[in-house]
Amino acid sequence: MSIFKVKPWWSNNRLQNAEANQGLQNANCLKVDKFNSHNDSDCILVGEGSFLKVYKPTADQEASHTILETELEEVVLQIETGKLIAGYEDRQIVVLHPKSYAIYQLKRKEGHTDADFICVQGLDGSLSFFDQDTFLFMCIFNDVIIPGPICYVSNCDSFVVCKSTWVLEIYSYQQLREFSELTVRQNKNNIPQWSYNAGEEITDTQVIQTSSNFSSILALGERHLYCFQDNGLMKYVNKLEFMPICFYAYLIGWYYEPGARLLVMVASEDSKVFVYEGATLLWSCDLLSPAVSISRCFLKALPGGLVTLSPGGIVNIGYLGTEPVLNGNVTHIINETVDLKQIQAEMEESSFSRIEHVLKIKADVGKPEQNLFQENTQNKSEGIHLLMCPVVVILNCEDPNQLKSVQITYVCCPPFECSESTICLDSVNGSEIIETQVFLSSEFDISETRIKILFTITDASGQIVMITRNVLLPLSLFCYPVEAITENKLKLCVEGNHPCIQLTKIFTDFTEEDLRNQVGPECVTFTYRSTKKTVTIKTSPTQYFIEADEFTEMSSILDHFILRLSDHYSRMGVKDFRFKLKYDKEFVKQVMHKFLKSIEAHAKERLKLKASEDELNVLQRQFTVVQKRLLVQYGALPPGDCDPLEFLMRDTHTRIVTTVNQIIEFRENEWEEAVSQALSYIWNKVFKKSEKDKEKLAPVTEQAILSQINLKRFLKQLRIVLDNLFSEADVENVQEYPITRIEEMVEVL
Repeated sequence: MSIFKVKPWWSNNRLQNAEANQGLQNANCLKVDKFNSHNDSDCILVGEGSFLKVYKPTADQEASHTILETELEEVVLQIETGKLIAGYEDRQIVVLHPKSYAIYQLKRKEGHTDADFICVQGLDGSLSFFDQDTFLFMCIFNDVIIPGPICYVSNCDSFVVCKSTWVLEIYSYQQLREFSELTVRQNKNNIPQWSYNAGEEITDTQVIQTSSNFSSILALGERHLYCFQDNGLMKYVNKLEFMPICFYAYLIGWYYEPGARLLVMVASEDSKVFVYEGATLLWSCDLLSPAVSISRCFLKALPGGLVTLSPGGIVNIGYLGTEPVLNGNVTHIINETVDLKQIQAEMEESSFSRIEHVLKIKADVGKPEQNLFQENTQNKSEGIHLLMCPVVVILNCEDPNQLKSVQITYVCCPPFECSESTICLDSVNGSEIIETQVFLSSEFDISETRIKILFTITDASGQIVMITRNVLLPLSLFCYPVEAITENKLKLCVEGNHPCIQLTKIFTDFTEEDLRNQVGPECVTFTYRSTKKTVTIKTSPTQYFIEADEFTEMSSILDHFILRLSDHYSRMGVKDFRFKLKYDKEFVKQVMHKFLKSIEAHAKERLKLKASEDELNVLQRQFTVVQKRLLVQYGALPPGDCDPLEFLMRDTHTRIVTTVNQIIEFRENEWEEAVSQALSYIWNKVFKKSEKDKEKLAPVTEQAILSQINLKRFLKQLRIVLDNLFSEADVENVQEYPITRIEEMVEVL
């Protein structure tokens, strides 16, 4: 944003009618010229709908600035001035209508030419020439689809024509006259004097005489400003970093003076004006209003005023002041302490409440249904039943005009996948029901049993609001009950502040008959459909027990069980439900041992990355050598036996693809470095160990994190952190400081 702004001097805003004619103006509806009857200053001619208005602004704000305001029979398309009628010294105004043009006579100052002709461009790009009310000839171009800007160069009696092919062409008047006679002939093309391929649409052109020998032709493109001499020599090209709307070129001084300067004003889409001299930007500032046309005027009290025409028909006259407007629109700031998090929460709550009042969102899951049967072994009894669980989203919109679009994104963790991960709605009319399917795609361990649904809502004003819904997947999608297993390696106890309830009331996805087994109703064993591993849940009057052979098998069932248990008490109206987890030292030992072993195995797998990269280099060189030898064999006379080389090339290519896939997989799992940095922070900041302990476990900077020494220190640091986490979490009546340390460590990790 510029700190400078155009200074207001005069505007016809108060002279306008109450009803604004928005969109009736264009760049050709503004003309600034001087007439004989008002030769002390310029007059401003404006076409607004079917009205022709002539203003003569003065410094006296109380005086009437309107010279003429008349309603014509047709809409005004363009206004120009010139000596259009022979034998009259006054200057005339020509007004172009959709199907005709009219000439109005005013007294004018003596000009340099004896007569001017009129050139009218049609919608098909044809040029029609008139002498007063006499038709002279018509020139038709076959490569014009829509009309473009045209301009007359009086210095060389030529016309600048901008065609639909994004080419700027120059024709002399004599060429166009001859071309009108050649149009009736076949295979006759008129060759321009010179042309330039701009590669973009030319929106406006202007010709200004800059010396006694030649004139300058300026053309405004979508992103460039071009300047040519009338002989085709390019003077400069300016690349614009904004979207230009209109421009106006003028001279400082007389064209026959050696020191005359050519300046160009360009108005942008964001209501700014830029003043250029050649390729140099001299000034930029904000306009008073958006402009569709811009010009320069010389008034009695304001020499060198800036005239702009807005889309609503408002004419503003200003000047380029040098006094900056510093924070002109900024209100007075009260020096008080504010909570940024609280303000952010209030803003989000305001946006959410407004959107949620307009758009009602409901998300739920249906009952899983069998979709297909896949056999992964020769034995049909070990087949995998792939179930499809429908996730249904219902949108109810009370006012569709307040919403622009809604995007629904489903986020699920492997091995779950969605049939459609993203759904876009351009509008919501009344009620919309969107359904997608969730299913198991692989035989991985399940880490998350909920589906996150993100709603990206764009309202009518363009503001974007994010709303999140979480849906719990049914247990029957990824598990099924089997006969109870009484012996398991790991046991975890869940103790609540309310008596235990029956498992059939918690796992409502299954019937009581499905949950019956040989042990009793207080024990249920589930088997994962993906991994075939089992988890057993037992109940006592005051505690729940979850048993499994590995903690990874227990985590998803534990998460699902806690959510269902909390939901049950919430539906029953119990608000003070609390629970805690109890475990023994053997449980902690097994979990830590399994976790550290998996990290060590993962680090060893990453060590194979270097070997894979070396192997890839060898295979690449081998593949290149085989290709060269194949080319030699093909070019030999007679050709040699190429079968062995072709077999070797295919085998090498297959090995290259396999090695590259392995390298990609290795690089996607590079997380040890980040975890090592987090552990160093916890070790130094949270635990506050002595300098000797810090130095003892600090990684060796000269070696990589996966080196043998650093890997051992990394695992030892992680073991100490986990020991502290479990020991502090197991202490009853924990003080505030240990809780803070645990939260800080979890956040860092």
